[in-house]
Amino acid sequence: MAQHVTFWRMKAQPGKVEEIQRLMEGAADDQRLRERGWEMSVAGRRKDNPDEVWGCVTWDTSDRYYANAESPEQNSWYERMRALLASDPEWFDCDVLEEQRA
Repeated sequence: MAQHVTFWRMKAQPGKVEEIQRLMEGAADDQRLRERGWEMSVAGRRKDNPDEVWGCVTWDTSDRYYANAESPEQNSWYERMRALLASDPEWFDCDVLEEQRA
């Protein structure tokens, strides 16, 4: 089970959600993230506000999550994503209490 989960909320610039989605899909294909401890991500757009995107990402440990967050590669990815947003995203770092799947 993952140890670390970060929930996030972001407001996309009008018409930019699909570009954000492509950027996220590219990150999910990055073997480097798996090697660094990334386990899973979930993202969704709000039904009543389609420019608002919420999600979470899980990592095997908080230490590895923060090490990745501080890496130059992750900063470059973040800067590309931030250019598509109307404002800075909100981050909520948490310890995993429970993980359930069907």
